[in-house]
Amino acid sequence: MTAIKQKAVCSPGHWKNVAKYLDDERALARASQNLADESRWAAEMDATREAYGHNAPGKKGAKCTYAYHQVLAFNPDECSCNGGRMTPEACMEYARQYVEGRYGAHEAAWVLHLEHCAADGTDRYAVHVVVNRTNLETGKRLNEGRSKNAKIERANAVRDMDAKWGLAQMREGERNCRIHAQQPTKRELAIAARGARSDKQYIREAVAASMPEARACCEQNKVRALAKSLDAKGVEMHVARDGKGLTFERKSTGRKVRGYKLGRGYSMAGIAKGLGIQAAKLAVRSIDEEMER
Repeated sequence: MTAIKQKAVCSPGHWKNVAKYLDDERALARASQNLADESRWAAEMDATREAYGHNAPGKKGAKCTYAYHQVLAFNPDECSCNGGRMTPEACMEYARQYVEGRYGAHEAAWVLHLEHCAADGTDRYAVHVVVNRTNLETGKRLNEGRSKNAKIERANAVRDMDAKWGLAQMREGERNCRIHAQQPTKRELAIAARGARSDKQYIREAVAASMPEARACCEQNKVRALAKSLDAKGVEMHVARDGKGLTFERKSTGRKVRGYKLGRGYSMAGIAKGLGIQAAKLAVRSIDEEMER
């Protein structure tokens, strides 16, 4: 499963920052297409846009998009730095095929970085791609249509690439990476910066406090004991409608959150493991049955 993100480069300052990042000496590998001198990729792209009149907005009063900055972020489980099959060379070849397939008539440059997550100490490979706005065959600006539709098309293209490369597909409602934990969202970080607790954080703390209580409880049904302990703390725990996970609800706000979105240890399998249930597969089935009693 490879994640794809895109950001339009719409200001000289943003263009300068993107160029600085791609030229960072810490990059593990570099490649390009349709450029005469790869080391001068930014200057060549700027000259191309200038020649075609693409350094100015296409319509009066509109923003001028110079290029697109895309990131192909590989699943840490599948990166060779964590024992996976995607070596730096494989990541670069994947990126080449992706860029050539979607933007073959555009100037493009891409670099490979080893990215580190300080929160849980994991590493992964990510390829940063810059696609110049000018189509060299048509002389027109790149236009992928409505933003929402283009985002879906890029995701589908990457999904097809993953299938071709034999990489894991993203599964809704399940944790898709074994070694990398779910990270706080920007909204959660903003709430924490104000000194407050988000609903997600409140639920995490309630689960963390209730887990040892449920394990120590004399009641044989540990799942039911956990549910009771959580209820006393203002959190309800339910089996999700699709039967594939757990949902936690903070009663005071009505906020419902799927367990896997809370991070490591809050999925159905994670809760079962936390309760000390040994047979993981049987535990997953038993949670469904016991929660409905």
